Amino acid sequence: MKKVKIFMIFLCFNAAFFLVSAEPQTCPADSGGKCSGSDDWEGEFFPEIPHIKYELSDQNHFFGPNSSNPLAYKWYNAEEEILGKKMNDWFRFSVAFWLTFRGTGGDPFGAATKYWPWEDGTNSVAMVKRRMRANFEFLKKLGVDWWCFHDRDIAPDGNTLEESNKNLDEVIELAKELQKAIHEPRLDHCGERLSFSCILDTCTEEQLALRLESMPKLLRN
Repeated sequence: MKKVKIFMIFLCFNAAFFLVSAEPQTCPADSGGKCSGSDDWEGEFFPEIPHIKYELSDQNHFFGPNSSNPLAYKWYNAEEEILGKKMNDWFRFSVAFWLTFRGTGGDPFGAATKYWPWEDGTNSVAMVKRRMRANFEFLKKLGVDWWCFHDRDIAPDGNTLEESNKNLDEVIELAKELQKAIHEPRLDHCGERLSFSCILDTCTEEQLALRLESMPKLLRN
């Protein structure tokens, strides 16, 4: 029994040592040292991922759940009409910027498990611009029309309120350009998810005003 306990302690020690010393894993691939600036990422952010669609056969029949392609929708057909509305009008899926591009896959019981290859370990304006470009490529390849964010998800705090506001304005301008560039009209209706607890508890009047001003820049009436 004593030998079993010693053996289990040895295994736990080795596992802990491996987790601490292992190199961070990138997803989907290694960055190759391309992350030194905001616009020096060459090519796509998800180069091996095609546009994900609901597939049709050569005879114009639906593959649907019978498709063998793991990167195809099995049940969701965006253009199929149901009760007078297309499926993408019934299901308004939204990509949460924080969970998708800022989350690391960690939880209260463990460290981060996900590292995007374009991340450089900072939250600089250059870095958040790269994240924004990755976000819009992700939306386009998924065929998702909506995304949501908090203001500090997409732009870093500055040393002063004025600098923080400037950072947010700069990133919003980039988001506007990206929305137009990928020619997805629905993305012009991008939504900003405000943290009302922050507004009520900690935000200054100036910060609240800036949040409300930023929404019309991305929302089309």
